[in-house]
Amino acid sequence: MERLICQLCLGITLLFTLAGCDPHWGMPVRGFGYPGGLAAFAPRTGGAVNFTYYPRFEAYYHHSSQQFYYPNGKKWETQPTLPGATPQAVRRSPGVPFQFADHPSNYHPQVKQAFPPNWTPSSRRSEEGYEWGRSGWDLDRR
Repeated sequence: MERLICQLCLGITLLFTLAGCDPHWGMPVRGFGYPGGLAAFAPRTGGAVNFTYYPRFEAYYHHSSQQFYYPNGKKWETQPTLPGATPQAVRRSPGVPFQFADHPSNYHPQVKQAFPPNWTPSSRRSEEGYEWGRSGWDLDRR
């Protein structure tokens, strides 16, 4: 019995390794169509989100610090509110979850291009399945 359990555990570990999936974090969240370069920063089901990007305001909300990060000319500001907008108005607008290991300014050119100010999540994308190695963005732009 003990040997069977060890073989089963080894088989599961091998399956996740070959599939390229981290069993702790699960599959990428669906419905946002992250382009290839940003797919690595898509939160995994069961994982944490540390930033939400709000394209309409070109701002990121950092959940643990409860601060907004946004570009102001050539420098970045960090404030509890955005100039000219209430936090409630910002959070009611469409947002894209991210799991960045460092400051969002490192990814902002890509994020801004993938999610322009008029971006909204499409109902079709929230229904889409995940295909290993390809995001919904890739599938839409064959």
